[in-house]
Amino acid sequence: MKKIVLIFTILVLGVFNSIAQPNGGFENWTQQATYENPDGWATLNFLSLTVPPNPLSVFKVIGIDKHSGNYAMKVTTIGVVNNPAPDLIGDTAGGIFTGSIILSPFSYVFGFPYAGRPEKLVFWAKSAPIADDSAETLVVLLKNNGITRDTIAIGRITIPPTTEYTKFLIDLNYYSTSISDTASIVFGASKYKGKGMIGSTLYVDDIEFTGWVGIDEKNQFSNKVKTFPNPARESLTIVTEIKTAEKIRVIDVAGKSVGLFKIQNYNTIINTGLFTEGIYFYEIIDKNEKVLTNGKFNLVK
Repeated sequence: MKKIVLIFTILVLGVFNSIAQPNGGFENWTQQATYENPDGWATLNFLSLTVPPNPLSVFKVIGIDKHSGNYAMKVTTIGVVNNPAPDLIGDTAGGIFTGSIILSPFSYVFGFPYAGRPEKLVFWAKSAPIADDSAETLVVLLKNNGITRDTIAIGRITIPPTTEYTKFLIDLNYYSTSISDTASIVFGASKYKGKGMIGSTLYVDDIEFTGWVGIDEKNQFSNKVKTFPNPARESLTIVTEIKTAEKIRVIDVAGKSVGLFKIQNYNTIINTGLFTEGIYFYEIIDKNEKVLTNGKFNLVK
């Protein structure tokens, strides 16, 4: 088994760690064992080499299934029958991300070098979910502070079913005035980790960052929001004077939404007792899901 893991590690790291660009048009693919992987992107295709083998989950596509150029990418949710890392992969899997995979011990390394403060991530996609499943995209901009990596901005959208390639735009919500040094982009054919519907499929092509966000452009309402106590322990109170504010979304440092809370009488009390210790971000949104402003808070136990 150790020999197989070593072979997997060489195959995966030999491709992904040497690529600095996101290969956003999916024009460049490398043969790796019995399958191809898009350069600069990490996939779970190596699971097809286990015994018994798992199905491939990421494919190079041509013809009508591409938006432009020669190729596009298709990711499909599969059932994992031989799972080397159940805590990280789950019973079903169907995703792709910029970065690399280390197999011994198994871990994900997200991101590629990127310096900037883009306004949006733009891409073309079409989605064919099974039942009530849905595809999702996550973008996280990071900056190394010498000890760990600070979260600079986060963007996330759910991709609805589409039979033809459709242009999607993800607004990046900034939590820092710094310029990022790393960008992580994740696409999933299923929204819920480990619980996706087998056969849900997502096609993606022509990914790029656009625009530039200045330091104050996303903070016009920041002086109308108060949070206390900060650091929080068992609860956090957020008071906002923004008339159009409807809800507050709380997000962890990995970009995962951990709660959505209704604003009542300009006031929201969030029970943080079940949250793990660390840094969290909040977004104040209106009835149309537009982010009006954002901020962050610390949670200590």
